[in-house]
Amino acid sequence: MSDPFEGRPFPRGVLIGAAVLITFVIAAAAMVRLTGVGGVEMPFAPVVEGRELVFEDLGDGVTMVALPGPEGADRDAVVGLLESGVDGFAMGVMRGMVRDRNARDLPLDAPYQLALLEDGRLVFRDPSVGTEIDLRAFGPTNMASFSPLLRVEPKPLADVVDKDARD
Repeated sequence: MSDPFEGRPFPRGVLIGAAVLITFVIAAAAMVRLTGVGGVEMPFAPVVEGRELVFEDLGDGVTMVALPGPEGADRDAVVGLLESGVDGFAMGVMRGMVRDRNARDLPLDAPYQLALLEDGRLVFRDPSVGTEIDLRAFGPTNMASFSPLLRVEPKPLADVVDKDARD
């Protein structure tokens, strides 16, 4: 089988047109980036409700979620327990955040931020790294795994563990 285009050069006008188009796109993007003219910025929605949280591995696949105390997690201000296999999405998000901190040699006991924004988004932030995850993007079921951590009344760890043992 022979090539019908064999021996015929690629049309020079098409190559020049493509080069001009690519140059224009790069120049336009650079102009918007450098001057801001023609760019669109979405303003950040204000925080309606927020809370700082500290996560501490208790072993046996259980992670304590507590309010920050003077030295990391306050065991008298626990807002929840995450269990491996039950709270898979929340544990997966935390593993990713811990991986980012480990890669940058940052302290693992620094608080994270959970915030409900005015536009309805629930975001989980790591101020140490500058990461922000919009939990709404993962669907209502996964977002619901973080929602209780925002509003639940803190309790001592012993009360939370006893309640879980009764359930």
